[in-house]
Amino acid sequence: MFKELDIDKLKSWIGKTEIVEDILTPSLEQKFRATLDMDVESPKLGDEASLGIHWTLAPSVTKFSELGKDSHAARGGFLPPVPLPRRMWAGCETEFLSPLYVGDHIVRKSSIIDVSLKDGKTGKLCFVKVKHVFGVKNQNVLNEFQNIVYRDMGKSVPTFKVPFPFEKGELEEEIFTHPTLLFRYSAITFNGHRIHYDYKYCKEEENYKDLVFHGPLQATLLLRASERLANKKVKKFIHKGTAPVFANENLKLKAICLNEKEITSFASTNESGMTMKGSAIF
Repeated sequence: MFKELDIDKLKSWIGKTEIVEDILTPSLEQKFRATLDMDVESPKLGDEASLGIHWTLAPSVTKFSELGKDSHAARGGFLPPVPLPRRMWAGCETEFLSPLYVGDHIVRKSSIIDVSLKDGKTGKLCFVKVKHVFGVKNQNVLNEFQNIVYRDMGKSVPTFKVPFPFEKGELEEEIFTHPTLLFRYSAITFNGHRIHYDYKYCKEEENYKDLVFHGPLQATLLLRASERLANKKVKKFIHKGTAPVFANENLKLKAICLNEKEITSFASTNESGMTMKGSAIF
């Protein structure tokens, strides 16, 4: 299948843009807090929004008849038609310019800035890089560079485990990846990707052992843990996924201060080893 990839055709998507608008409603803020098991006291207009909520805002909206087999939008719209079966969140670099507030009218402008092919340890890979700019009242409040990876079918858990960057964290937490947590996050992000809620599809179509934990949800947990440890506002957060996390596992989070301006963190499970690494700049 990899030989059939027409890189010139895929690269023709570079420069394609998408603009989506949304309102950061009190209801969304409350549902986001509930999903993360936070205090759900009714948010008020003008309250500062929760860190990480931007990954739930301004989702692409596709009518049912235009979804692909995996229940993402059929390929060839905003994203290029990469003919590899698995589509995954690979990581992001996010710059926080100013806080978001409940009631904000958000405008997200996204652009395809690169398409590249690579050979990975688990098979053939195609990376699509997307730049997102979030604006409120004609002012940029957040910039993000997102990497999406498309890959061949293979083992659901890689045989090679990425070594931990450190053993003992200054902050350590553990979260059980309950299927209801995955369902709720899919709901508030309007994410129809079947790997997060359709067990039969996961097993029979994409060869996963269980439902797959969302990349941005894992990143949200590391981001928020880093800010709690620093006790000040994060300016930039960079994260990279290294292995999948599945439902019904214990996800361990660890973070340490490298210096007064940087915290490094990672998530792991017993079976996959390190699953995501993060770096927060303050």
